[in-house]
Amino acid sequence: MSRLGNILLNIAVALYLFANGILGLTNKSGEFGTMVRTIFNSSGNFSDILIIVLSVIAIGAGIFLLLELFNISVKITDLIIFIFVIVWAVFIVIVDIINPLKSGIDFLPYLVQLASHLLVLGTLITFSKKLA
Repeated sequence: MSRLGNILLNIAVALYLFANGILGLTNKSGEFGTMVRTIFNSSGNFSDILIIVLSVIAIGAGIFLLLELFNISVKITDLIIFIFVIVWAVFIVIVDIINPLKSGIDFLPYLVQLASHLLVLGTLITFSKKLA
């Protein structure tokens, strides 16, 4: 893959994760709000705490992806990205596989959502040194 392609993927996923993290922290929405509400079918203190934790992890992963882009080495970057790969894979299973089986799907919007989630996962795996 070209260097420019890697840079654009890195920036896009970092911004995606950062924005979803901010959405989760500010109003308990975004991708993580969707995931938690899919699991627990309600909102409450535990759901809110889980959304906040996932949002903070997403912001951290976004920041570490940007640091990686500028070749700034932080010892825990690989671990954070690896953990987030696992979190994101679980997210895909819950939101893109389990939830549609329970509630049905509108096919084309479902494909758009699944594609964006797989792009994030693929980019995270690409930049994870533990999975390379």
